[in-house]
Amino acid sequence: MAVGEPQPETASLPTAAPTLSRSIHLLYVPTLNCNLACDYCYLGGQTQQADLRADAERAVTTLRHALAALEAAGVLAFNVSLHGGEVTTLPPAVLEELFVLIRGHYLRHFDALAALGHRKAAPHIKTNLYKFAPLHALFDRHKVSISASIDLPLALHARHRVTRKGEAWHERTHENLRLLARYPHAKKISATLSAEHLADIPALIDDIWFIHRELGLDMNPMNLMFAFPSALNAAQKGEAVLTPCTPEQQLELYAALRAAFAGSELEEGLHRHWFDEFTPSYCTNAVNCGEKFYLLQGDGNVYSCVRGQGLPEFHYGNVFADPIADILAAGARKVAEVHARHGFDAGCRSCSHLPLCNTGCPVVKLQNASARSYTCDLQRALYRDYPRRFPAAPADEVADYAAGYAQRIHPALAVAETPPARSEDAIALPADLYENRNTLAALIAADPVLRELYRGDAFILEAGDETLPLTPQILRQRADWYTLAEDDRLVVHVPKALFAVACDEPIRNTLHLQMLRDTTVVYGDERRSKQEHLFTWQLHFNCLEPSERFGADWLQADLAGLVALHRRLYQRGVRNNLFFTTQYLRDYHYKKQRENAFYHVQAINLPFANFEFFYL
Repeated sequence: MAVGEPQPETASLPTAAPTLSRSIHLLYVPTLNCNLACDYCYLGGQTQQADLRADAERAVTTLRHALAALEAAGVLAFNVSLHGGEVTTLPPAVLEELFVLIRGHYLRHFDALAALGHRKAAPHIKTNLYKFAPLHALFDRHKVSISASIDLPLALHARHRVTRKGEAWHERTHENLRLLARYPHAKKISATLSAEHLADIPALIDDIWFIHRELGLDMNPMNLMFAFPSALNAAQKGEAVLTPCTPEQQLELYAALRAAFAGSELEEGLHRHWFDEFTPSYCTNAVNCGEKFYLLQGDGNVYSCVRGQGLPEFHYGNVFADPIADILAAGARKVAEVHARHGFDAGCRSCSHLPLCNTGCPVVKLQNASARSYTCDLQRALYRDYPRRFPAAPADEVADYAAGYAQRIHPALAVAETPPARSEDAIALPADLYENRNTLAALIAADPVLRELYRGDAFILEAGDETLPLTPQILRQRADWYTLAEDDRLVVHVPKALFAVACDEPIRNTLHLQMLRDTTVVYGDERRSKQEHLFTWQLHFNCLEPSERFGADWLQADLAGLVALHRRLYQRGVRNNLFFTTQYLRDYHYKKQRENAFYHVQAINLPFANFEFFYL
């Protein structure tokens, strides 16, 4: 097949993809080779040691093998992004095959991706733009979305992003940015900033305007990142490495950008995109990113992410040598180990935004030998300026969250801080309490009914103009809080098949809702503080309506009137928590709690899909 000739994308696709119980974010690095020699590259010498010919020969085969192995293990890669090195050093024919494979993957799993709220259809690539012009037609044909790495101010791009021969390519950078501005598909700039980049903030601001107004590239979607110490980079560059900026410099930049762009046509970028990496929407704020985010290399090795590439602490295995389940388990274990190694910072324990931050990126913790997020002060400024997006948690909630976080990420610390029992009351907990087979994830994986109960796509809620797949709160790595008004649309969609799970006669089953409010009450023999119950509501299977959005295999229920009916129970500034399940799944959960102590301990809080909101 000639280079540039589109390949059929559906010829080998089955009519239906299998049901997958877990979803992950997958970065694919088909080659570590790079045509540049950037001063602050966290990959160190790996970019110059890569065998480009060998990488090109195996690039497609490795990704195809990995996607098939993930699917066989019940895992859906909901996002497959191409990263480097520099991906565009691969031959165009190989890029073509990769784009076709990724587009085919999204098409094969279109229904599952849509149910999870992902609208993925085209490949995404991170590139330095050096070879953008000759590849423009190929990218355009496959509607590739592009993230272009550019230094700001642009004078530093010329100084630090030189070719491997040490040559600057400043004029080509301008030409390619103009070409990117005319590119008809999704595109943005990402800029990594060190102390040197922030030495002249006015020049940085001027160049944002220059790219936006003179070169014509919309700078609203831009992402900003901060350089961090890299052992691999230091080993390669020695004293030539760039110095990471200080927390004070990060805050100075933030204040300067707010002053320069508030009220301008770039205000959306300022508020929504530029500092997004430091908010709960990114992996940097996950409780344990090793459970969700993975980087696959062309040689089959799996690492945590681009930051952890080449570091043994973040190597999870190899897709050609290790079972997928072992690789995923290694990711969660190794990330927790790095967090635990650096302790639980006292300031983090009492921070009202701990549930949003989760103490930051483990890779940077390792490189900085620090227990606290390297952008902590900047994050606090964001939380302060956007209190509705990032509300502070009350002290008692922070204390409970911190205790749970310590139990999960710092178990040794949690045990060490438990007051010793009196000798006459001393008990010995069973050793198998801490075995991998008794973790909540393992218990769910081993039980087909629990897999249905904990699905992340069984309840899909239309709330206002958003479509939200609802996941159980005890599995979620971040909290999303919404605001509802009385006239907002609120419709839940449920697959018919869910009512047959653990139920021989679906006609007897019900959609089961519980509304709680974040005003705590104390009850029960254990005298725990719990969210206050407001009401329980059930609707029988035969009374549900056909789904207007998801077709014949789905049902729906309009909940706007039900929620509005109880408006007097909602309090201003207090979150409401609406849980979704079926009657028979609810019963099975409590039956499992009675029969399995390991499950009971870990699922003591309501494990059902939920939606948290403020009501106006």
